[in-house]
Amino acid sequence: MRLGNRRPGTSTTFLDAVSGEDVFQVASDEDGLVFIAYHLYDASGSFVAESAGLGHFPDGLTVRCAAGELLLDIPVDSAADIQYRLYSRTGQLLTSSDGARTKIYPPLRMEGVARLWVPPGEGEGR
Repeated sequence: MRLGNRRPGTSTTFLDAVSGEDVFQVASDEDGLVFIAYHLYDASGSFVAESAGLGHFPDGLTVRCAAGELLLDIPVDSAADIQYRLYSRTGQLLTSSDGARTKIYPPLRMEGVARLWVPPGEGEGR
């Protein structure tokens, strides 16, 4: 997924289809500025990191789990690709991307509608 080629006002949210939990969202505002939100787990299902809602990361961001596995890499250069490995809270791999290729697994659900980031535990009854 490339940051610099998003249409203004668009949003893509990655959800764990089993729990309904939002794990990653990329959205752009009317001016095309990109915002990202995340709630990351590792391969064992342990919580690793989360954003405080949608945020802009002009200095980039790299998140690794305690074992050193790259979970999220947001590059400084908006023409570069985001890399990620998104796991569910049970440790099931939902999707991964090395920047060139993306793999999607059955428990992933993607929504391409404009929606607000829903922090964990607040998504019930949606």
